[in-house]
Amino acid sequence: MSTPSDSDQQNMAQRATFDLVGEGVLWIDQQGKIAEANTAAAQILGYAKKDLTQSSYFEINPHFSLLGWRKYWKQLLELGGERLETEFVNADGKLFNVRGRVNFASSQQVHATCVVVFSSTESVQREADLLELVQDHGDIAGWEWNLITGQVFIAPPLRRWLALSPERDYYPAAEFAEILRGLLSDRELSGANSNLEQVLHSAKTFDRIVEVTLADQPTLSLRVRGKSVENELEVYKVYGSAAPPIDRSPQVGLDDQAEALAFSLDRSQDTVYWVDMEGGNIIYANAHALEATGYNRQELLRSRAVDLVPEEDRERFAELVKELPQTDFLEFTSETLCKDGRKFPSRAVLHFRESGDRKLMVAVVQDLSQLREDHENRELHTTTLNSLQEWVIWLDANNRLVMLNTAARKKLSRKTSLELIGQDIAGLMPDLEIPPLAEIREEQLDGRQRAAVDYVFATASGDQRSLQIRFAQVAAGNQLFLCLLCRDVTAEYNNRRRLQQTKRRVDELRKQLESENEALKEKIETAEATGPIITVSTKYQRILAQVAQVADTDATVLITGETGTGKELLAQSIHQFSNRSSRQMVSVNCAALPDNLIESELFGHERGAFTGAFAQKKGKFEIADGGTIFLDEIGELPLDMQAKILRALQEGEIQRIGATESIKVDVRVVAATNRDLESMINDGSFREDLYYRLNVFPIHNLALRERREDIPVLVKHFTKLYATKMGRPITQISQRDLEKLQEYDFPGNVRELINLVERAVITSNTSTLNLGASLRALRRADRSEGLQLGGDRLVSFEEMQRQYIVEALRRTKGKVTGPGGAAELLQLNGRTLLSKMNKLGIDRNEFTR
Repeated sequence: MSTPSDSDQQNMAQRATFDLVGEGVLWIDQQGKIAEANTAAAQILGYAKKDLTQSSYFEINPHFSLLGWRKYWKQLLELGGERLETEFVNADGKLFNVRGRVNFASSQQVHATCVVVFSSTESVQREADLLELVQDHGDIAGWEWNLITGQVFIAPPLRRWLALSPERDYYPAAEFAEILRGLLSDRELSGANSNLEQVLHSAKTFDRIVEVTLADQPTLSLRVRGKSVENELEVYKVYGSAAPPIDRSPQVGLDDQAEALAFSLDRSQDTVYWVDMEGGNIIYANAHALEATGYNRQELLRSRAVDLVPEEDRERFAELVKELPQTDFLEFTSETLCKDGRKFPSRAVLHFRESGDRKLMVAVVQDLSQLREDHENRELHTTTLNSLQEWVIWLDANNRLVMLNTAARKKLSRKTSLELIGQDIAGLMPDLEIPPLAEIREEQLDGRQRAAVDYVFATASGDQRSLQIRFAQVAAGNQLFLCLLCRDVTAEYNNRRRLQQTKRRVDELRKQLESENEALKEKIETAEATGPIITVSTKYQRILAQVAQVADTDATVLITGETGTGKELLAQSIHQFSNRSSRQMVSVNCAALPDNLIESELFGHERGAFTGAFAQKKGKFEIADGGTIFLDEIGELPLDMQAKILRALQEGEIQRIGATESIKVDVRVVAATNRDLESMINDGSFREDLYYRLNVFPIHNLALRERREDIPVLVKHFTKLYATKMGRPITQISQRDLEKLQEYDFPGNVRELINLVERAVITSNTSTLNLGASLRALRRADRSEGLQLGGDRLVSFEEMQRQYIVEALRRTKGKVTGPGGAAELLQLNGRTLLSKMNKLGIDRNEFTR
């Protein structure tokens, strides 16, 4: 077997030493795995040592995740180490407070391991609790059962009375319960268990006389008192005192009194020295002095008081001793030296006493270590709280302020000139609903977390801040407080609101773009379907000459003519041959716009101008700025809109709905109508001034029957167009069919011709265009109403319109608009058809029966 190396022996010695210390020590790697742990760490956390080394740091510290630990690791590389004050979770899943330090191990593998040295802060609180109980009740021995660690603490006097080891002050709860079973009768055990159950489920105390049976000794009576301590969620420890019942026998003699006094002083929690002022020798030291300094009694009685004072304070101590006889007492704050070289901060109250011819100094010394540490912790907590941007406010049971941090004080102090502490929160934060403390406590006990509430805080300057407020119960001593954690989320809310507004604006623009894209597609399809103006007619050449004549001017053009004659094609030609051709032409079908949207479509609107106006929108006039706007079916506009169109033409400016300022626009207007505007002026349905403003350059578009020579050319053009689109190999058209078409009047004009050709292409199965079915349909319509395709008999155009409308109403049983209505059948706008019916005296009710 090989002999361990020096480094191995040193490592083994170090591990053995760490297992002897009372503080917990954990070695943690960069991944958060616990690589090693000492015995104290395992006991404090309630784990078996081997189980603890198979765990991760995140299982015992709920405030860390792997990502958080890696970030903390990098931070420690820069700092080298820092204090630890946090909460750990023991093996039973219970939280408890710990305090200590975090450092990197110094070895050949620098920064390879993080060392966490910690201890439970419950032991610190235990000393304060026990001292308070002794002061309150005058009891002598203390005890404590920590439910989190499962350890029972026994003070030295109680260990002596129960004949326990004087060197051992902690016992596992199960082991100590077994010891009590050997010392107490069944009756006493039953009573003790009953008392413990009582304090575990309530905040009550217990006080009972317990009879202890010791081997070969008389029965010992002890008066045992106890009470529980709980945090916000549960009872976490039970502590108390034990003392023999008060002896009410007659006063003993002087020697007995001195012995009783010494007995009492030995059980005091303060350090007491009697010093002979003549030589400065210590002539008495109580048991606590021995425990505090590490000396035994004989060593202290051979020492002088000044030996316990640091070198730098001895001169000041000597001066105070000289002054002592002239006063009742003096205080001396310094440090006390211990046998092992340690020293702890202390405060001594020095009293002068005379006993016969001896002058004595009685020094009662208090250890300030815990007070100093508590003060440092309070300073740390206060500094941390005051560094927070969140408001932290504590309220009592009556919702009055008891404490607040700097951020909260800065905001709330501007609301009142009075001192904030003691004020009702309702006066500072009106309309804030404060939940009852009992309700918050119940939620925390059940493990439920109340959702944060939103609150709008009005500042003294009138600004409004959006706060998110969380409520928590905080226990301090035997009092409960409500803690308000207020986070200012104004910037987040504003950013979110701006993001939502931007998204709405993007959605609006996207919809507008989609709409414009659809309109562009329609224009492209129209251009593909109709193509350029195709004509061989001499009469139509004169119209094209008018287009060329007016195109390069900015004059307003009014195009009249029957429906389906291609008025928009003329408008496009005017635009294409103008100096505005590089900009777009915007087409608007006035008859297709609902009355409540006409103004918005033409002139636009501002955000919020009306319900549903979530974003600003440009109107057609604004979009057409620099180009041309084509107002088709302008005769269908209501009178109020005619006035606004007139203003746009005369002033060259428009105003969006909801806007306060006008917008200058440079738009060339081309209008079109199939109605008799002069008759409408006489009827009062069209403004005369608008008519004259539009009719600067009138162009009347010819009906197809007035240029019959164009019918064969148009049929060939549209046949080729639709045959290519549908993949039909049509190369021939019957001349006889073309002649028959030339005999037809085409009340629907070019639009009707396009539909007829498209239908013929669909039904054609050979290379010759099948116009037969379309011609038969025309003849049936002719026979049904006496219409003549040829011959000498012709009806007037008005009568022909009347016959077509009557036939359409007969087929639709009086339905005018909507799907399957007469307007759809005749390919007319619904309002246009109703106007024609009114003009021709046609009553649709005659066809509904």
